[in-house]
Amino acid sequence: MKKAFVLLFLLLLLQGCARDDHNNLMFSGESEHWTGELEVFRIGDKAEKRFTLRYKSNEQLTVPIDFSYSYSGGNYSAKGQNIENNKIVARSVSSNVPLQKSEEIPIHVEWDGKKEDVMLKSK
Repeated sequence: MKKAFVLLFLLLLLQGCARDDHNNLMFSGESEHWTGELEVFRIGDKAEKRFTLRYKSNEQLTVPIDFSYSYSGGNYSAKGQNIENNKIVARSVSSNVPLQKSEEIPIHVEWDGKKEDVMLKSK
């Protein structure tokens, strides 16, 4: 009887963990010079967003960049960001983000007099 109870408990625990994975979202995309990712981890009524923007060239980018993106739950923009190791990572925690898996997230990047757009789509 104890084994059956332990087995049932473990199955319920695993099922609960699987449900949380459905609340997490991952978006990615790339353009000629950039790759982007937006990961959203939902925990209760909060959401942690981790945005990563990478310069694809093997050459080190040394000029500051401006970038922005928007989605159904809001938008984010940064001007004059220094890029380190050809990558920028921005993290934030907020109230739960009303973001849908089917959503596409446009990123606009400007650097050294150049402009480029990257479209992020759900994985």
